Amino acid sequence: YVPYYECPGGDRMVSLTKCRNRRWNANRLEELVWQQIETLLIQPEMVLAGLKTRMDEANEASYVERELLEINRRFKSLDKEQQQLLQWALKGFPEETVIAENKRINGQRDLLKQRKSELEARLEQARETEVNMESIERFCEVVRQNLGEFTFEDKRLALEALSIKVWVDDNNLEIEGAIPISRDDIQSITSRCSE
Repeated sequence: YVPYYECPGGDRMVSLTKCRNRRWNANRLEELVWQQIETLLIQPEMVLAGLKTRMDEANEASYVERELLEINRRFKSLDKEQQQLLQWALKGFPEETVIAENKRINGQRDLLKQRKSELEARLEQARETEVNMESIERFCEVVRQNLGEFTFEDKRLALEALSIKVWVDDNNLEIEGAIPISRDDIQSITSRCSE
């Protein structure tokens, strides 16, 4: 029995438009992907370059946190402005002036809410990066010591720690993850993995 990877979209029962991707021999494809990962991990300069990129992304977290603090200060300032506006309305200021000023304040508040949600998403991503860096560093050390003895489960955990994703499209194989992987080596070998 030889296991294969194939797109479920190749079956008309699953999708109306049939996927034209071929089946891929699972053993050969997994071997190819793991060879690329091994090649990467035994080159410390590649790992360090990838980690440096991740560190730069992680440093963005402190910048984003400062931006979020500034947005929260601006929200408080807008609250005070609205309180003042309420006082003006109670003292008999012209209604159209109060309405126009309230509209301006609410517009600024909406812009701040939008910016805050964008920054919170960036912060979450930066924090995820920090966590991933620690797991990558630990993993690289273990790999260098035990590379030839990895079980299927060890390899699965390794791919997960490196955030590896494999994309197959016709005869093209793309591997991406936390550390950049050279595409030149992959494309020259992919024809061996298809049926």
